[in-house]
Amino acid sequence: MLHSASPTSYVPPERLTEPAICPACDAKLTLSHGVIHLGHYDYDGKVRAGLIWTCSDKCFLSWEHSSFMGKC
Repeated sequence: MLHSASPTSYVPPERLTEPAICPACDAKLTLSHGVIHLGHYDYDGKVRAGLIWTCSDKCFLSWEHSSFMGKC
């Protein structure tokens, strides 16, 4: 199940103005302007789960590991 939340739920307020780069599209914006999802990624050949920040839901869906998106 995909879950989206505001970074304010997970990031301390003093860090919300820090710059961030979206891992999917390389957009540069502050942490407060993105979304956080529980996602999957490849780490050393194994699929892992964790909280992932992207600039938008669209970018998250393009970045999510293919085996969880029906593209095995």
